[in-house]
Amino acid sequence: MKLLIIFILFFSTLLFAKKDFYYGFIDSSGEQISQRRKRAISDGFEIINHARQLAKEGKVDEAYTQIEAFKSQNTIKILDSALIVVYSELALKKKTKRLILEASKELEQAINDSRIYEEDLARAYMVLIELKLNTNKSKDAIYFANIIINNFNNPITKAYGKIYLAKIYKHQRDYGKSINILYKILTETTDVLVATIVADELFDVYILDGKRDEAYELISKVLQKNMDYYADDSFLALEKVNRLTKVGMPEFAVEILEELLRRTNKPSSIEDFKFKLADTYMSMYDRTDKYLLKAKELYKDIINDFPDGVYFEKSKMYLDEIVMREGKIEPAVLATKYQSSEAMQQKVLLQELLNDKAKKKYELILKSKRVYNKISNTIANRFGYDSINAIFDEVNIEMIKNYLRTGKCFLLKDALETSRNETLELLIKDEELKFKFFECMVEAPSEKSYLLIKDTFNSTRDANIYLYLERMAISLGDFEEAENYSNKVEMVDDKEVLSKEFLYKFLLLKQKNDSVSLDRYFNFASKNEDIIENNQDNPMIIDFYYNYYLYLIKNDMKEKAKEILTKLYDKQNALKAYVYSPFTELELAKIEQTNNNNEKALELLLKSIENARRIRPNDLAQTYYSIIKLYEEFGNNIKKDEYINKCKDLENTKDSLYKKMCDEM
Repeated sequence: MKLLIIFILFFSTLLFAKKDFYYGFIDSSGEQISQRRKRAISDGFEIINHARQLAKEGKVDEAYTQIEAFKSQNTIKILDSALIVVYSELALKKKTKRLILEASKELEQAINDSRIYEEDLARAYMVLIELKLNTNKSKDAIYFANIIINNFNNPITKAYGKIYLAKIYKHQRDYGKSINILYKILTETTDVLVATIVADELFDVYILDGKRDEAYELISKVLQKNMDYYADDSFLALEKVNRLTKVGMPEFAVEILEELLRRTNKPSSIEDFKFKLADTYMSMYDRTDKYLLKAKELYKDIINDFPDGVYFEKSKMYLDEIVMREGKIEPAVLATKYQSSEAMQQKVLLQELLNDKAKKKYELILKSKRVYNKISNTIANRFGYDSINAIFDEVNIEMIKNYLRTGKCFLLKDALETSRNETLELLIKDEELKFKFFECMVEAPSEKSYLLIKDTFNSTRDANIYLYLERMAISLGDFEEAENYSNKVEMVDDKEVLSKEFLYKFLLLKQKNDSVSLDRYFNFASKNEDIIENNQDNPMIIDFYYNYYLYLIKNDMKEKAKEILTKLYDKQNALKAYVYSPFTELELAKIEQTNNNNEKALELLLKSIENARRIRPNDLAQTYYSIIKLYEEFGNNIKKDEYINKCKDLENTKDSLYKKMCDEM
């Protein structure tokens, strides 16, 4: 469309000057034309020119009404060519399927019947191409583009033909071909206007092809070098403003609108441009007052300067919206004031949601989710969010972060179960809380979060992530998956992470009950004692020490075994986790007795009974018997008899040699 408008401007002055000169003297048969006839022709071209000017100013409906009326009553054949072309142009701008179909048939027939003058022919073909593209007739469009390229000798006209061919390829989504054609024109043309049109078209192709960076750079250069291209044609400019806003580059739309405002002195245009600029600022909202304040001033200008204007009522409503968003008026007030406006009702609802979000009323928001889901994504965009779900994501994230900071992992699980995958992806990207999140997931695992993290980091090379996935899999009881991640940790070969994973590797080997692998593991541990020291703060070290001790005893490494047994005893006391009592104390007591330190041995055994919450009857019988023998050594018969009776009173002992010996005392 924009190419068509520029092309019209390029030909109009020359074309009408020729017609004024030619038809001022003779008619088609060579006879002198009357003054009345000349006046009618001149008036006709003036109507056509005026319609084009109205269209340039964005008054398409008014221009179309004038041309449609004039075309229906026109009897001057000299005007038919220009009338058919301008009518087709306006049909395109009206964007009505019926009008486009009718105009396409009429224009093509007029070309075939030679009713289009040679001076109008190139322009007619261009309009026809646009019409064909709007009716999805790409093959016809290519045919007419090739006519322009091959049948016209003017280099600029040929360039326009190639531009239209590129437009056709764009329509067919063959962006590579379109880009190649446009680039070639740029390298060959010396015409500034052609270069600008090509760059403008190339911007659209880049956007469609996903090349946003290239498009951004290109539009920036076009506006720097030839702002006139847009500023001289309001319709063209506003079309571009809409596209720029739609593709997320509103800052360039602002440049165009500000230039339009600088150049116009027509009140209706000023109101139009100010309203559009204010609307663009609203679309640029970045959750600060920066753009809201700019829009606010423009709406105030429209209200004060154009009380009878087209945008007066809308400006009042949008000004109220801004005041509400600034927190200077309660949403409920506007809900009552604009009961008939569905959009305003949704804005009010969204503002209430955001107010509750600011007050950290997360649970309340999520309970009311069904109500808030009525808010359209268009309204959410206006408030700086991609969608209404993006707001719920933030609410979920903030709620989850609060749980993480306060260590409420048990509440986190329920929150995650109701969260979207996109929410968790955002959470995982938060470097501050990412690892707190992983720790919580290990403590209170969620199948959903585990699967999401697993999918998100499927191809990672981060050994820490693999370790967390291994630990989560262990927590969920999926030991096969845990072993898979353990292997990945090993492949990455990060020494620090391998050290952290040391005890989890032990847990997996224990689960498999593979004695050969366990022996190999303990052999490695005996040669890398620094890794054992690095894991002193992990409660799993207690289980490791117990099994490591048994390995050392089995391999007759008595001194090392005694050292590890002592560490096991100390760690149990430090953590108040007497998992292996009274075994640990019984073993240590034997060592103390061997060293003739019976008092220490007795102290260990007595403490084992005091500390251990649940001792199996058989273990308790062994402990009592050992205590009895020590009191016997000390000659303390009272205490000896006390523990003999305790031993005899034990129940549920099965095949206990120590119980039998107690019973025989």
